[in-house]
Parts: sequence; C-alpha cells; structure tokens
Amino acid sequence: MPNVVGTIVKLLIASLIVGIILKFMDLDAVGFLRWVASSFRDIIGFFGDFFEWALGPILIGAVLVVPIWLIFFLIGKAKGR
Repeated sequence: MPNVVGTIVKLLIASLIVGIILKFMDLDAVGFLRWVASSFRDIIGFFGDFFEWALGPILIGAVLVVPIWLIFFLIGKAKGR
C-alpha cells in the first residue's frame, strides 16, 4: 500500500511551490479558474462553429460518396472478397 501521508505531504509541498510562483506572477485561484473557463468556452465555440460550417459540405458530399461506396462494397461482396 502506498505511503498515503508521504503522498499528501508531497502534494502539499508541490501546491505551495506552484502557489508561490503564481502569486509572484500576480495570479490568483479565481482569476485562473475564470481563465480556464473562458478558454474552455472559446475552444467549444470554435469546434461548434467548425462543425456548423462543415455540416453542409459533409452532407452534400455524402449524397455522392456514400452511394458510390455502397456500389463498390456490394460488388466486392458479390465477388466474394
């Protein structure tokens, strides 16, 4: 069984060091969490915009690609592959 107390002490020391560095950079926990949330929203928004933009061309292409693929797939099955 791992040394639970040792692990907790190591985590506390690492948290203290990181906290001191962030404090030195004039960052606080609330500001950091706001930045993370804002970045997450920006990333989700980017992918949402991308999929909204890409959906039309994907559907138009699928109207042509899927039937052609299906024909070749069925021909291959008929030949025994």
